Amino acid sequence: MQKWVAGSFGQLTQAQELTLPHIQAGHSVLLSSPTGSGKTLAGFLGILDHLVRAHEAGTLGSGIHAIYVSPLRALTYDIQKNLMAPLEGMGMAEDIRIGQRTGDTTATERAKLKRKPPHILLTTPESLAILLPQAGWAEALQSVRFVIVDELHSLAENKRGAHLMLSLERLQHRLSCPLIRIGLSATAAPLPLLAELLVGTGRECQIVEARMERRRRVEVLSPVRRNPYPPSGYTAQRVMQDIAQIVERNRSVIVFCNARSITESISIRLKNALPDLAPKIEAHHASLDRDVRLEVEDRLKNGDLRAVVCSTSLEMGIDIGSVDCVIMISTPKGISRALQRIGRSGHNIHMASHGILVATNVNDLMECIVCAEMTRAVQLDAVRVLEKPLDVLAQHLVGMAMEGGYTREAALATLRAAFPYRDLTEEELDSVLNYLEGGGRSLEKQYRENFGKIIWVDDCLAVPNKKVEREYLANIGVIHTEGMVTVYLGKRRLGQIEESFLKRLKNGDIFVLAGRMVRLLESGVGEAKVEDAMGRLPTVPSWNANKMPLTSGLAHEVARLRTELAARVGTDSHEEVCEWLVERFEISNSNALAIVLHCQNQLRVSRIPTEHTLLIERFVDDREGSETDLVQFFFHTLIGRSANDALSRIIAYRVKEAVGGNAMVTIDDYGFLLTLRSFQSLGLEEWKVIFENGDAEADMKASLQHSELVKWNFRGVAQTGLMVPRNRPGQDRKIKQLRWSSEILFRVLSEHEPDHPLLVQSYREATHTFLDLPRAMEFLQHAPTLEWQLVEVPVVSPFSFGIFASKIKEGLMLENPEEAIERLWREYEKKVGGAGDAHLP
Repeated sequence: MQKWVAGSFGQLTQAQELTLPHIQAGHSVLLSSPTGSGKTLAGFLGILDHLVRAHEAGTLGSGIHAIYVSPLRALTYDIQKNLMAPLEGMGMAEDIRIGQRTGDTTATERAKLKRKPPHILLTTPESLAILLPQAGWAEALQSVRFVIVDELHSLAENKRGAHLMLSLERLQHRLSCPLIRIGLSATAAPLPLLAELLVGTGRECQIVEARMERRRRVEVLSPVRRNPYPPSGYTAQRVMQDIAQIVERNRSVIVFCNARSITESISIRLKNALPDLAPKIEAHHASLDRDVRLEVEDRLKNGDLRAVVCSTSLEMGIDIGSVDCVIMISTPKGISRALQRIGRSGHNIHMASHGILVATNVNDLMECIVCAEMTRAVQLDAVRVLEKPLDVLAQHLVGMAMEGGYTREAALATLRAAFPYRDLTEEELDSVLNYLEGGGRSLEKQYRENFGKIIWVDDCLAVPNKKVEREYLANIGVIHTEGMVTVYLGKRRLGQIEESFLKRLKNGDIFVLAGRMVRLLESGVGEAKVEDAMGRLPTVPSWNANKMPLTSGLAHEVARLRTELAARVGTDSHEEVCEWLVERFEISNSNALAIVLHCQNQLRVSRIPTEHTLLIERFVDDREGSETDLVQFFFHTLIGRSANDALSRIIAYRVKEAVGGNAMVTIDDYGFLLTLRSFQSLGLEEWKVIFENGDAEADMKASLQHSELVKWNFRGVAQTGLMVPRNRPGQDRKIKQLRWSSEILFRVLSEHEPDHPLLVQSYREATHTFLDLPRAMEFLQHAPTLEWQLVEVPVVSPFSFGIFASKIKEGLMLENPEEAIERLWREYEKKVGGAGDAHLP
């Protein structure tokens, strides 16, 4: 082993040197280190050492010794290729077996693995859960000593993480020795929390932080220049010119976007901007077919591509070769994510990483300069572990029933050993068990046979029949089925678009997918046929993926920047404020000037919202043809999109309770807009009463009572919790069938059993995952300590341009947000007058 390391690398990296002794000593360990620090090999070195020694001692046997779990299937392919090098280098390739078991593994390969298990199994959270209850794998799993969890930080905050931690506890339950758990994480915080998540409650874990500081260059680029509000079309055109120049100057570039639809739009525009390089520019995101994605990854790794435009799909550690530069269209809304993306460039230990944040408007520019500063200083967002999802619990209890041997007490102890379920109460467990026995109180009398998934035999969990086992194995996982349509170009699968988007198209329409223009030929059940198309401007599909909300750390720092600017713009000269911005945030003088002018224009009609104030702007559009009975209230609450979504729903509900009538709500990261009728208009003191803390949680629940949000969440929860199986062995379930089933069940449970665990989980998800109720409640508690300002504005103020443009977009009016901002600026100039400063050459 030492010989191979010395011959291949000369010496170990810091990450490898610090981690290896812990694994050799039999300790669980969490390794946090930047991309390119030899992290994965650090996790495997101790395992390879153990396997070589076991082989020499004749104790290797035929069972599995180590399981490597990755959230990405693609990572398992990479790892298999990369592990062959040390095994071949040590002459052990024939003796130590490596095998892969993912959703892509064929039935033939699966059977082969079961007959002759590998010593190192590479898998995903879902595939591991499939193996656990199968009798054919029991003996092979009995010899597991090590588990590696890769990209642990990406699993911590979601259901896949909770799902995996329960699987690890079920694996531990059957072993006589403690598992040696090895967690690999990109730079993340707080590490003690991640370590506890990895090893479970009350177990020790060593933490290794490899501070191998690669040089990191972070720049901000903006087409805004000196004019904060450039003419419509200018920004998009200028951004494409700037990106095109970067692509021309570098051998390989990744362009990260925050949504799949933006990925498709940018990729097609970039191809148009660089026609000679168009064949070397591709799109990559989760809705593209696996073969299309793998082809793009291979071409990027082999140096065949100059640019790949992607969403979040290339953030994690699949091997993509050497990338010169990473471009981010707007900030990724958090520092950990920014570091992860930038780390994809200069992908080895000795190369510097280079990231460019592209700001598309002046508010975006302020967010970008703060994000760049925090990224340079590595000010990380705190990880928030998802607490005890009940639908995931239900799924695992069925798996435990299949395994057999679990009494209620043993089940509770195993579940509580997993960190996300450490606080699981006996009442919560009993409510889920009761649901699994017959569907719950409202369903068990008539439908026990339909919904019953478990029975008790000699006080132990068991399954009633083979049908439940087959259904369970076909429905493991937490990713629920949306109405997706597969798109075929000839015989090739390009990817998937949402059913709702396809419904808006007619044959002959052109749209973008996989970075190419295609024309719709025909569509049938679940599939659509297209042909290549060039020419007319295409439609870009929108996928129902959530917009990424601003993290609390970044939101707080943007609020601090606004506070500082409010103080400086009021007292210092233009030049002094620009100088401070240039020096502090490392930006160009023209970008600094755009920010200063934006603040100055805000002060002409209103005030600058700060961390110490709650600014409310009241605006009535008195232009000819406008609906004069409408009053717009802009609330500048700088707490991020998800928290503003929660807060605005509470406030809109309270307005309705206080004065009647509905409110139209528009949200963004920096505040929300309530559009009210004149009879609902309130004064400052009345708004203070509306914002009183009270029982915010009850008001939130009441506001969600007739909302689609909880119903939409219930669809996913019902699938994960096995109430509405997404797959039935031997038959396809149409999306309409799934919706119909979950719709009826949602109505029945809402009316007759509101405390049903799957309904409780749906509300919890709506308020804590999709919305950020805890952060909204925190704001309501803090609100009385703020300085309240209600300002009557003659026009939409510059700091409200973005949110008003969102309202226009959400109202599905023909005007696009760029045009809207330009129009708002023209109206501002017309009303306020003498604001020509914004057009300094």
